[in-house]
Amino acid sequence: MKEEMFDGFFGGSPEFWIGKVVRIDQQKETSQGFSWGWRYKVRIFGTYSNSDNIDDKDCHTAMVMLGVSDGSGGGGRTRAVRITQHDIVFGLFMAPDQNFPVIMGVLGRTKSTKSIGGKFGILSGFTKNLLRGLTENQESNECDSVNIPKVLANSSKGNGRGRAVNNSKLSKIGQSGEPKVNSIKNPPGNKQLDTTGLDKSDIDLAVKEEKDFLKANNVNYENSKIINETNDQPEDLENILEFD
Repeated sequence: MKEEMFDGFFGGSPEFWIGKVVRIDQQKETSQGFSWGWRYKVRIFGTYSNSDNIDDKDCHTAMVMLGVSDGSGGGGRTRAVRITQHDIVFGLFMAPDQNFPVIMGVLGRTKSTKSIGGKFGILSGFTKNLLRGLTENQESNECDSVNIPKVLANSSKGNGRGRAVNNSKLSKIGQSGEPKVNSIKNPPGNKQLDTTGLDKSDIDLAVKEEKDFLKANNVNYENSKIINETNDQPEDLENILEFD
């Protein structure tokens, strides 16, 4: 019954396979956009062996079957395929006699993946065009969390001092010198206590509680932001209420 289901298209039961994507430099046409679709050269387990004399560039060329969330390109809906060299992929032959191989998925690398030699050896996926980024040497995709992106310690970009200040332009607008962090610690009008929506009794209560707390801890009132910023507010509030 199963064979009858596939007779019309596959000519029998479908033949699945697992293989390794060969080095990018052995598939320049497919990897650099000089071919149609998303295609990769794959060394298929069982079809090839470590002892054969077949070069990577002569292995099967497999087309990638995109997922429904990747888009076909129609309507401008696309998503790049994220397969690189030495990835282990799973696929299906769409035609008899191991023809028209299609990649259906990729097996994720783990932290336990070891780099070994041979024609089926798993090596780094980084290439001269796919360089290490902020996650550095991470080459795994599993349920464990990814590395936290960070600035590289030996980065060759920048001198670490930021851009130079154009003092001539600053002088034209009446400014001079290098800008400094916290150069004006308490700018005019700056307040740390927001009294919006509070009436006089609320403010008086807050001031009283602050004074009681400072007194109990033998602390001077002079450093209290609440007391200093609300010192004149009761009088102001009375004037506002009388005006209304």
